[in-house]
Amino acid sequence: MTEVIVIVQKTPFNTLRNSEGLRMSVGLTLEDDNKITVLFIDDGVHLLRKTNPGLIQSGIIFKHLDALRLLGHRVVADKESLEKRGIKELGTKADILPRDKVIEMLTSADRVIPWQ
Repeated sequence: MTEVIVIVQKTPFNTLRNSEGLRMSVGLTLEDDNKITVLFIDDGVHLLRKTNPGLIQSGIIFKHLDALRLLGHRVVADKESLEKRGIKELGTKADILPRDKVIEMLTSADRVIPWQ
C-alpha cells in the first residue's frame, strides 16, 4: 500500500485551486494500492469552515471530501492552524491532529504532494 498525503495550505477564497486539488485527490483513489490522506494546514484550514463555496468562489469542495471519506480515505486538519485562525467549528468531518502527529504522519508517508 502506498500512503499518499496531499497538503492543502492555501486560502480557498476566489480560487478553484483547492477544489482542483481535492478532485485530483479523489482521482488518486483509483489506484487500488493508494491510501490517500488530505491534510489541511495553514490557510488551507479555511476550506473546512462552514461556508457556501459559491459565495467564496472556491468551486466544488464538500462533494470531493465526502467522496474521499466514503471510499475509506482520510481528511485531516492541523489543530494549531485551526487555533491560530480562530476556527472552532468545521463545516465537514475531519480528524483534528496536533502538529507533532501531523509531522509524524508526513515523515512516515510514501508520497507527499504539496498542492499549490
